[in-house]
Amino acid sequence: NIVGECNIQYALAPDSDQYVAIEINPRLSRSSALASKATGYPLAYMSAKIGLGYNLPELVNRITKNTTACFEPSLDYIVCKHPRWDFAKFELVNRRLGPTMKSVGEVMGIGRTFEESLQKAIRMLDIGNDGLVLNRSNGTTYTEEEIEDKLAHHDDMILYNVAIALKMGITINRIYQLSSIDPWFVEKIANIVKVESKIISSDLDSKMLWEAKKTGFSDRQIARAKEKSADEVRALRKKLGIIPAVKQIDTLAAEWPAVTNYLYMTYGGDSHDVESPKGNGIVVVGAGPYRIGSSVEFDWGTVNMVWGLQENGQKDITVVNCNPETVSTDYDICTRLYFEELTQERILDITEFENPRGVITCVGGQTANNLTPGLAERGVCILGTGADDVDRAENRSKFSSELDKLHIQQPLWEAFSDLAGAKVFAQKVGYPVIVRPSYVLSGAAMKVVWSQDELKKYVKNATDVSPDHPVVISKFMLDSLEVDVDGVCNGRQVVIGAIVEHIDSAGVHSGDAMMCIPPWRLNNRIMETINDYTRKIALTFNIHGPFNLQFLVHDSHVYVIELNIRASRSMPFVSKLVRTNLISLASRAILNMDLPDIPDDKWKKIQNYGIKVPQFSFMQLDGADIALGVEMQSTGEAACFGDSFYDALSKGLTSVGYNLPKSGTALVTVGGAPNKKKLVPTIAMLKDLGFEILATEHTAEFFEEKVGQIQIVHKISEPERKPNISDLLYERKIDFIINIPSTSTLEKYVGMLDDEYQIRRKALELGIPVLTTIELADSFVKTLEWLRENNTTREPLAPYYSDDPL
Repeated sequence: NIVGECNIQYALAPDSDQYVAIEINPRLSRSSALASKATGYPLAYMSAKIGLGYNLPELVNRITKNTTACFEPSLDYIVCKHPRWDFAKFELVNRRLGPTMKSVGEVMGIGRTFEESLQKAIRMLDIGNDGLVLNRSNGTTYTEEEIEDKLAHHDDMILYNVAIALKMGITINRIYQLSSIDPWFVEKIANIVKVESKIISSDLDSKMLWEAKKTGFSDRQIARAKEKSADEVRALRKKLGIIPAVKQIDTLAAEWPAVTNYLYMTYGGDSHDVESPKGNGIVVVGAGPYRIGSSVEFDWGTVNMVWGLQENGQKDITVVNCNPETVSTDYDICTRLYFEELTQERILDITEFENPRGVITCVGGQTANNLTPGLAERGVCILGTGADDVDRAENRSKFSSELDKLHIQQPLWEAFSDLAGAKVFAQKVGYPVIVRPSYVLSGAAMKVVWSQDELKKYVKNATDVSPDHPVVISKFMLDSLEVDVDGVCNGRQVVIGAIVEHIDSAGVHSGDAMMCIPPWRLNNRIMETINDYTRKIALTFNIHGPFNLQFLVHDSHVYVIELNIRASRSMPFVSKLVRTNLISLASRAILNMDLPDIPDDKWKKIQNYGIKVPQFSFMQLDGADIALGVEMQSTGEAACFGDSFYDALSKGLTSVGYNLPKSGTALVTVGGAPNKKKLVPTIAMLKDLGFEILATEHTAEFFEEKVGQIQIVHKISEPERKPNISDLLYERKIDFIINIPSTSTLEKYVGMLDDEYQIRRKALELGIPVLTTIELADSFVKTLEWLRENNTTREPLAPYYSDDPL
């Protein structure tokens, strides 16, 4: 007797018509959003109405506006949902797919054939592939035996491996036997492989191009096959009249008249379902799939940009995105929604059809931002900061040169395109150094390097990620504080949302670091310097829209790390705490309107603290190490507010799954004498709080001299010696662990004992909190002390707003 929405999962026998129900969920599920976006049928909306007492025949189809909602949607297109995995972020992870969910996001490709929708979905993933085949080669080759093994053991590359197997001549039936992928799907992949072969061997005439495009091939894939440029292929197909048709998602397969703004593009149609607008609209490019480094924060930016433009008089707004999990792909928030891939080719197709006054790329994270230079070069008007200014900020070599002109300090750096020069620089400044490619998000291929051998490895990785831009190598400054600033500029005025201090020291990616507003370790002189640098940089780069600046504070000196001329990951957090919607202000800046005259220190009047805490999914990723570094690994976040720093932090830690014990036992394993010295006050406080401290022999010997008795335990690699850490973990006799690797939060696999990794991994699997940075350990223990005498506040959001909003 279900009232509302329900989700039923079935198991189907592949060789008969038998099926069984696995489970029934009487609620909205992950697939509910997918089904709603795939069909245009708003399941959540209908469920809410049914919950209020309406019957289905009483409800109106929100797309047709004149038919009942009591019907099953009919489709004249095919939808392909593809998960997004980020295994490359985790060096020790098991990539094998199974009953445990490992994906961090998903996309939804829409086309008139399975082949078209699948290849579109692969491009939507934004993993560097242009489709199932004809991608940039990574130089890897396999034997037939190796491919058969990969077919039998699915990982994130299974579809590519099916295509490779077909090229090797392995039969469809054999692939089915090995992989259990239904022959129908293998035949469709075989069609893609066949068309690839035809593109390579045939002339690019009209017939060949039509077939290629209907099979989902992009201009870049075709160009790679024919050794041409994508622009040449685009010009040729347009000359031949081969352009995509704009089609509606109307829930009725065009069987009933419908006027809908929910659109997609396909080469499987003869005509457009809608007329080309007259122009003067604005296209807002979304952020694509959720992934490590780009999640709901950027969807918040996209949606709030749309709302801000509407509030400032711009009514004709088109959104382009491909993520079914987002608000920005709700067709009722904008004038027109294109559920489409975020590629240069497709954005050009859309702008040529829409004739907008301009395109906004600054709220869709790095995916949208990376499109800016290419679109501008091809005549698209970029609203907001100019493409040349974006390039000056994103190209790390150009950015560093601009800072030199402004006499703003930055870590020592040089740009390199070869390993020999990089080695000379690293030896000159001394290790560690940080390798930083251009135009990347979430620290992709960014590494702290401690030796020449590592440098050789990581310079290659960096150039693989960003092959068209130089790699910048900088001196990595140990024991530094990291600071973020989120702001808005219109080319004349600069609004600084807040100065946000990282609780973790530099070396932990900003997306993985805990953050605090207001700063609690920065003095007024440092904050004034940060404000001064922020204004100079924003005006020098002629920013029109949102921006984010990252700083290092080392020995009371302020250094600039990087400038992101786009909405940042921390903007929703800043906007909520300071009661100022920075994206709404950014919409005014993009429209060249004046900004409110807000003093730089206005945000200091906030009487409360806000803490942003990362959420990780290490449990789902077999083998992944939880030690943090400069490449982002968190999959979510929580923000909590409180009357004091520790009030907010205690709520933040609890919200992401930390247990905050009032008493118990702590295991301490610390690598390196410098780290041990820094932890002495923390361990002393733990002793004063009555916690029993366990440590391995050398660590126990060091701390006993400083804080008193420490109980010795033995390494996991010495199972015969008792008491053993492994036994104590499994017996639940340890409440939390302070585990600081010898390289701390820097390059986590250099000189790291396997014991350290084993402790972290076993503790994770047993749900025991592990603190892997000195700063986190110190804050955690001080929070335990604060909780002895205080209770956390429990207030709705409104009281935390200042009386005098920005």
